[in-house]
Amino acid sequence: MKYFLALILLLAGCGQNDPGRAKTLKQTKTQNAAIEERISMYHPVVEVKGGTQVAAVDALPGEAKYAACGACHGSQGGGGVGPALAGQSVEYIVGRLNQYRAGEKVGSQSNLMWGQAAGLSDQDIQDLAEYTRTL
Repeated sequence: MKYFLALILLLAGCGQNDPGRAKTLKQTKTQNAAIEERISMYHPVVEVKGGTQVAAVDALPGEAKYAACGACHGSQGGGGVGPALAGQSVEYIVGRLNQYRAGEKVGSQSNLMWGQAAGLSDQDIQDLAEYTRTL
């Protein structure tokens, strides 16, 4: 059985879907223009010195701060160890974070949140609340 799986994995890397083969293919200018046109509707393209183009993406201030929250609340706010945050109002999130920062017991996992909220400023809390509204 393990030889069969090894053979399948070996064969899966061959042919049209071989990632090594994809690196050797050259795209035409027309193909590159078509790709750029398709993706430009999602992100505005900014010209950078030297001719390199990059997509301009506005990050919300709370997005970087939410990275630590995602470990328990899920990267999209759907919950996990902690409750779901997606769909909650800004006022709800601000209120809860202020309660945790003050050391108040809100629920059975309050002790996990006290340390997380202790170092947050009022602006951090507002940024996090506004970001979770977008999840």
